[in-house]
Amino acid sequence: MTTGYDATQSQIERSANIKSPEGLEHPVSIGHRAEVHVDVNVGAFTFINTDTIIYRNTFIGRYCSFARGCEIGAANHPTHMLSSHSFQYSGWMFPKIDDYGFKRATRFLAHSKTTIGSDVWVGAQSVIKAGVTIGHGAVIAANSVVTKDVPDYAIVGGSPAKLIRYRFDHMSILFLLQTAWWELPFGQIKDLPFDDIKACIEKLREIRRQEA
Repeated sequence: MTTGYDATQSQIERSANIKSPEGLEHPVSIGHRAEVHVDVNVGAFTFINTDTIIYRNTFIGRYCSFARGCEIGAANHPTHMLSSHSFQYSGWMFPKIDDYGFKRATRFLAHSKTTIGSDVWVGAQSVIKAGVTIGHGAVIAANSVVTKDVPDYAIVGGSPAKLIRYRFDHMSILFLLQTAWWELPFGQIKDLPFDDIKACIEKLREIRRQEA
């Protein structure tokens, strides 16, 4: 499913470093000095604020909000090897040292797949470790370190992040997931009663029923 928008309708600051532009589903908004590394997909209407870094092998849904100074998909380091240093499995950091280019038999995936669902809000200065899955509608409180998967519509916080509460009751969450509103054309959601979640859900369910 495509949004019908193109790169000219995105807002990307000139100081942003986008290493995989083909992974952007327009429109997106990307702030000053933000970094989007290779092998990254960013869903439409997602906002990435100033100084936030999205590391490789990260997949982000639609309508996500990343505050300032976040690190998403931050690398893991080995604790079972001789050293926690990357010299054992990667040679890119010191290319001017001849010996550093030796053939490595050891394998370690520092950036395993990180998945961020749609409608996720990540607070300022938060870190999400590589390999974590964040469910749809989740909220990560500012200054959190997320080391484990986060359920749909959960609010978590702390270091390590722990469940605080859920955004809505169980049935509301179920209906929201069923409607998957983030997949609808923008024109179908722009007039919803955003501040009345029950009424919003009913209108979304009606939209989906009309499609059936």
